[in-house]
Amino acid sequence: MKVVVVIPTYNEKDNTSRMIETLAQVFATIPTHDMHLLYVDGNSPDGTAAVVRQKQKTYPWLHLLVETKKEGLGRAYAKGMAYAMKELGADYLMEFDADFQHPPADIPRLVAEIDRGYDYIIGSRYIPGGSIPKQWGLDRKLLSVVGNLVARTLLILPRVHDVTGGFKLARVKGFMDQFDFDSLLSKSFAYKIHLLFYMVNQGAKVKEVPFAFGARSSGESKIIKNEMQETLRVIFLLQLKNPKIQKFIKFGLVGFAGYLVNATTLYLFTKLSWPGWAAWGLSTELAILSNFTWNNVWTFRDQQISGLGTLVSKFVQFNITSAGGLLIQVAVGLATDYLIGSQYRQIVLPLTIAFLVMPYNWLMYTLVIWRKKAPSQK
Repeated sequence: MKVVVVIPTYNEKDNTSRMIETLAQVFATIPTHDMHLLYVDGNSPDGTAAVVRQKQKTYPWLHLLVETKKEGLGRAYAKGMAYAMKELGADYLMEFDADFQHPPADIPRLVAEIDRGYDYIIGSRYIPGGSIPKQWGLDRKLLSVVGNLVARTLLILPRVHDVTGGFKLARVKGFMDQFDFDSLLSKSFAYKIHLLFYMVNQGAKVKEVPFAFGARSSGESKIIKNEMQETLRVIFLLQLKNPKIQKFIKFGLVGFAGYLVNATTLYLFTKLSWPGWAAWGLSTELAILSNFTWNNVWTFRDQQISGLGTLVSKFVQFNITSAGGLLIQVAVGLATDYLIGSQYRQIVLPLTIAFLVMPYNWLMYTLVIWRKKAPSQK
């Protein structure tokens, strides 16, 4: 496999010569793959590109792409990866820092996972054996740890532990060669969120390899104050187009419509002085009817239940599974009636639905009522 290590630079003259010599030694320890190094320089005024050109006379595996203007880390990687695929014939692309924060000695450990069949190999700081610099201040440590946790949670990637790092190795065929680099959502640090989300959702076989993230030895720090804000922006845009999230939003809107049915009828039955069990029970059942109808024709339209017999059968099943939500709602309603009074029903109801009934219903809907059929075996 031809592996191209892509390193974007801007004013990295002090690190460049040492990095190239270090990687020359590292590449010599990987005889099973064709290792190449591509510098993408942002037209650095300090002469970084000149250093690379000088080293090219010695190393035929060293390549240089100079940007006409500096457009940010994300754009530099996009240009470099596109160049590596088109001009160098890369089979794998590695993201790598120019400043030794990613240890060159760990490159063989990531490359070794190619031979084990992995499509996306992530250098991870947050699995056993990985770490962040002890020299960092508390604020920087919190930004890294909490930022990664927030991103991981919002991306809904429980099996990937380091989603904000930039030390990664990605297969080209069937993955990176299908990515539209013009669609990259961030020109800055958050580009990595988009690429990771893409690879995982393309079905890449993922492997995390622990490594110790190093303290920057010299040069200008890349840490920026709005890194978290940019990451959140990219995550929001990604999830906005995510079919699973879109379905969940529809589910939430249908649930809200059911809440309106529930709240309105509960208010009416309370005004009519109905007993608490009857008011809570019937208003909840009317909401269940509303939820079944709208989820079937809208939320789960791609798995829509049709045919009178199947529809009736599934509606009965829906009522049975919804009994859990009914019991939750009635139990909480009666308990709060007793503890704080029935005058607080309109406050108790939305809280009960949002934090107890909706999570339960989502599980029942996706795992039981509108469960996707397994593909037939031929």
